[in-house]
Amino acid sequence: MKLVKRYRTPLIAVADLVVFVLVWHVAVVNLELVNRLFFPSPGDVLAALGDLIAGGVLATQLATSATSWAVGYVLGAAAGVLTGLIAGSVNAVNRLVMPLLWSLWATPLIALQPTLTAWLDYGSGPIIVLVFLSTMIPVALNTATGALSVKKSLLRAGQVFGCSQVQLYLKVRLPWVVPYMLGGFRLAVPTSMIGLLVGEMVGSPTGLGSIIVNATSRFRTGEAFAAIAVYVVLSVALVKILDTAERRVGRWRTG
Repeated sequence: MKLVKRYRTPLIAVADLVVFVLVWHVAVVNLELVNRLFFPSPGDVLAALGDLIAGGVLATQLATSATSWAVGYVLGAAAGVLTGLIAGSVNAVNRLVMPLLWSLWATPLIALQPTLTAWLDYGSGPIIVLVFLSTMIPVALNTATGALSVKKSLLRAGQVFGCSQVQLYLKVRLPWVVPYMLGGFRLAVPTSMIGLLVGEMVGSPTGLGSIIVNATSRFRTGEAFAAIAVYVVLSVALVKILDTAERRVGRWRTG
């Protein structure tokens, strides 16, 4: 019973996926509700994925996408943490930066892609910038929220024990903010992956996005869906990893 309870959520997720694939297969193959030229069956997608793997195309393009995403995400996360800590700790910076961050958060950053391409030319440059912005903004907002929510009683207690400002940051503010930072990292995964996908589809001849563009232009929708599936699997896996880390840190903080 405990085993079932422990794995209930993964089992439900697997069951949902199986039902979804079965309904998809029946609708496309058995009932022929849509033309398979435009909407492939699960078998078509699996076959196309096998071809991409066997031909080495997936590994090559995935490596390109992973590099662009990793560079943009790491730089964006670092900049977001730094910006959030400062904005959440210094009132003057908070009043100046937070409205700008919220405005950028409300802006569809993918609209910047054509401009970034014009500035930086085709290639990885615009993609990295788009991933950077898509990561930095949610991380900064979450981190600033955490820094602003630090209990004043904890800060006063630290001051009573003679902590310097640096010690207050390291021993009080930072441990309190870490769960908020991890929440920002998790939130930034889907936004940064969207930025990566759009950037590659619009402004790059390489990467998983280029597979989608090239495949759809040739009506090879199975191949396009296979590349999209890889994006989805990677995003879900990264979110799950960060979600687990966030929950563990949350339990540690609350004791």
